[in-house]
Order: sequence, then C-alpha cells, then structure tokens
Amino acid sequence: MLAKNYIPTKPFPSFKWKWASLQCTEGLNDPVVLLGVLFRMRKLEPLGVKYSSQEFARELIELSEDISDSIDVDLDRRTGERNLIRNSGQYWRAVGLIAPGDTSGKIRLTDFGRKVADREISQTEFAAITIQTFHLPNPQIQSKEECKTWLEKGLTIHPLKLVLKIICELSSLDEQQGYITPDELTKIIIPLSGVHAEIQDYVNFIVWYRAKKLSLIGWPNCIEGANDFRIAREYLLFLFNYGYLVKPETTQRRTEKYCVNLEVLSEIHEIIQETPPNNSLLSALGQIRSTEVISEFERKRIQTKTTRPNQATFRREVLKACERCVITNVMMPEILEAAHIKPFKYNGEDTIANGFAMRVDIHTLFDTGHLRISPDGDIDLSTRARMDYGWSIPPRIVIPSFTNREFLRWRWENYNGM
Repeated sequence: MLAKNYIPTKPFPSFKWKWASLQCTEGLNDPVVLLGVLFRMRKLEPLGVKYSSQEFARELIELSEDISDSIDVDLDRRTGERNLIRNSGQYWRAVGLIAPGDTSGKIRLTDFGRKVADREISQTEFAAITIQTFHLPNPQIQSKEECKTWLEKGLTIHPLKLVLKIICELSSLDEQQGYITPDELTKIIIPLSGVHAEIQDYVNFIVWYRAKKLSLIGWPNCIEGANDFRIAREYLLFLFNYGYLVKPETTQRRTEKYCVNLEVLSEIHEIIQETPPNNSLLSALGQIRSTEVISEFERKRIQTKTTRPNQATFRREVLKACERCVITNVMMPEILEAAHIKPFKYNGEDTIANGFAMRVDIHTLFDTGHLRISPDGDIDLSTRARMDYGWSIPPRIVIPSFTNREFLRWRWENYNGM
C-alpha cells in the first residue's frame, strides 16, 4: 500500500489516457450518435461508398436533423473530404466498430461492428463488452511506437473497468463517497495508473484528497495537451451514457460528480469482474451471454425508467387511447404499460402520438432494442428474442391512427435500446 506522502512519476513523458481524437466532441459518445452513425455506415457499406461521398454526407445530415433537438453535435458540417470519420474516426475504431488501417477511404466495418449494426448485439451488451475489453495501449487509436513504449513499461490498463472498480470500492465505504470527478480522474487516477497502483491505493488517495489531507504538489500532469482533459472525461461520459454512472446537472465540468448507479450496482460488480481471454470482443459476448447479468441490468434500468414523475399520467392517456397491447392484444390493465416511441431522454413527448400500450415483457423488449417496429408496422426481433418469442410475435402490426409515424422512423433509424 502506498504511503500518503508518495508522489507518482510518469512512466514515460507522453503518458496519458487516450480515447478520442484531438478534436474530441463529447456528443459523439452518445449512443444515438455513436451507433446511429454506425447504422448508416452499415447501410452504405455494401455499396462500396467512401466516407467522403455524397451518400454518407446525406446520411449524416439526416441524423444531424434527427438529433438537433436533444444532442449538441454538428454532424451536418462534418462531411466531404474533411468528414466525420477522417477527423473523429477514433470513436468508432477504439471500440472495435470500424476496421483500422484501411487507407481506401471506403466504409468498412469489423465483424463485431456489423453485428452491433444489425442489432444482433444489443446496446447493453455492446457497452458491457467495451467496458471489459477496452484497454490501453490500444493499437486502434495509438501508433505502434506508443504501444511499444507502454508494453516496455509493463503497462496494460482497462480504464473503464478501472474507473468502475474504484467507484464501487468508494461506494462500499460510504454510498455518499461512490463517485469520481473529472478533476480526481485526471489529477489522481491517471497518474497512479502509470505506477501499477492497487485499487485500495486509488481509494485512499481520493479519500485523503476529499478530506483535504493530501497535497498534490509534485504530482505529474497527465493532461498537458489542450484537449487532454476533455479526452479523459470521455471515459466518464461513456459510463454515464450507458447507464453505469449518473450525475446531477452542473456547469462545473471539473468537479461534476459521476456517481455509481446504485440501481444496478450488483450487475456492475459482476460485469467488471469478468476478463475475456485476449480481450476478444466476441469471446466477451459469449461470456456475458452465459450469465443473466445483462438481462438483470436491462430489467432494473427499465424499472427505473417507468417510475418517472410523469409516467402515471402518460400511461393513463396512452391506455385510454389504446386499451390493448399493440403487439399481443392483451387487455388486462394490470400488465399493460405505456412505452415511449421516441425516448424521453431524446426529447420524446409525453403524448399518445408518441406512445404504445404494451404488455410488461413486450415493453422491456421494446426499450432494450430486442423488438423493433418500423413505420409501416413490420416487426423485427433480435436473435435472442426470436428464440423465445418468435412463435408468439406477429411479423406485422397495424399502427394506431393516432401514432406519429415520424417518431417510429426516428426510433427505427437511430435507436437501439437503452
């Protein structure tokens, strides 16, 4: 265990945590953007078009228009020769969605990326796999020379998993302590990660720092670049965007508290304990699916969503307009819920035009991306849902007359569940 007066040193002068490109844009880490762009890549990939093409530009402009009311990111201006992937492709390469090292400029996904884009891998599974496998050094976003330097120092770090382990350990001491600020991440956690610190060391130094019993004078600066702080903060944003962390609204980015999501704490513990062999994405998928952890994670998050303050009024209005489950025709009000088509998180309205009456389990399938409804009423099931529900789910439904089909299009093209 490291003493309170211990001062870490950088393992090499350029040591830092990388993720995004130097022109990082926090909105790109939102699932609707990260995966929404991926869905559009998948549509164009078989056509052999380039990222600089008019076809890809049109897709980005359409996505930009779809998210303009909820996410502040300017996709519509990042087209042509100075396109989004040329400048910010590391967001997709880092998590194994697009192929590295391709100089043709053509859209080319990895096998893993295609499975995510085809909804064979749910959004919750994607996030868990990324947490388990994302590591530094990372040849997807770092040069061979950088990776060699890391490995020569014996350094391999799983930043997302490490952050969660530290927050969970802090929470075990005191639920009120179960958070990390970007300031603590950049000033304490990243410097300590370069000296092979133990989890208890991270916890000790953070607790001492919060109690004003620790001076950081002499500690190394691992965010020397203009955007290094923003890039480091991307790790916290990823965990927030996929439901592992929660945070209050604040304008103070350095001191905002990213707290562990206590609703899924036991599932987080289980996910961060697993280590797939060779950091393989598909091995991680098989390992995750051999347990019930993702199902429990999704179930608990759905329960949290359905306890929003306006949910009771929304449910009452939707069930008044449509007394049956839109998929199964079940009428028992005890097992019917109101599902948002365009999610509330993305400025979806609490109106009957944006709602479906759904049986509880069907609502869960819908919100987790395992059941999708096209604007024409076609039903698409994930591989897992098809195995259990295929015989009982109709291939097509009649969309209620009061439903706004534009909301259905938005969801169909941009959203893959929580």
